[in-house]
Amino acid sequence: MVDPLTPTPRVTVITPAHNASATLAEAVGSALAQTVSDLEVIVVDDGSAEPAAHVLRELNDPRLRVIRTAANRGVSAARNTAVATARAPVLAQLDADDLWRPDHLEGLLPALSDPAVGLAYSNAEIIGTPLLDRAISVRRPGDGLPEWVSERAFHPVDDLVRLYRVNPIPSPAAIMRTRAVRAVGAYPRWLAVGEDYYLYIKLRRAGWHFAYVDRMSAVYRWPERGRGVSFDTRRSARQTLKLFVVLTVRSPGTRELWARLLAEIANLIETHVPGSVPVGRRLKRLRGGTRSGRRGRTA
Repeated sequence: MVDPLTPTPRVTVITPAHNASATLAEAVGSALAQTVSDLEVIVVDDGSAEPAAHVLRELNDPRLRVIRTAANRGVSAARNTAVATARAPVLAQLDADDLWRPDHLEGLLPALSDPAVGLAYSNAEIIGTPLLDRAISVRRPGDGLPEWVSERAFHPVDDLVRLYRVNPIPSPAAIMRTRAVRAVGAYPRWLAVGEDYYLYIKLRRAGWHFAYVDRMSAVYRWPERGRGVSFDTRRSARQTLKLFVVLTVRSPGTRELWARLLAEIANLIETHVPGSVPVGRRLKRLRGGTRSGRRGRTA
């Protein structure tokens, strides 16, 4: 229980954790080591076999809170638990296998000085893969980078048309106003992939603007095979289609959503029906954009 006399922190770091013993202490340690020290870190232990409190016992920092649930409820439920108990006006996403450079929050927080900005994000360094080193880059024809690596000149992505085409925001790089997140209902428990993406769309639909800080201060750890949803393309296809079905039903007059919905139907066909790649490619041309994200999390 938090002492009511404790000063209100400036930032609440929300970290869902499920069986993340190998990386959790490094992630939380990077948050506690921020140059912006007036923060709290809420780790929601989502039914881990080894309790997160055991993994974090050596940190011994009063700014750290661990909330443990008996069952694994999923990443959205875990994040929402942290959102509900957060005391700061700003939320910062930090998953249990990512981390921050010490000045991450220091570099991002000034972007929220504009009262119209509800979300700010930085670039992210990527570790654990030889394919690339950052999430947002200067793109050149034939650069060999995956299609989801976005062009730096397009940031901040601050319009719904572009946001419907792709999720440009690296998860550990985002900070958001707490009241804005709560007002739109926080993270969707009905999604197992793209929970943060859906939240970003809800924030922009609610009228909040986005800001981008061109620094690689967040660190995204490339998932190992068998962890996260990157390697389960069928599940990812089903969940992303669900996301865009819901968005399209709620805004049926939006052409860009119909284009994206067709693209996700194509992706579902490609991943579930053998020999259907040519059909999927024809449908994908109707989308006019790139796929969102490159990896999800399991909580």
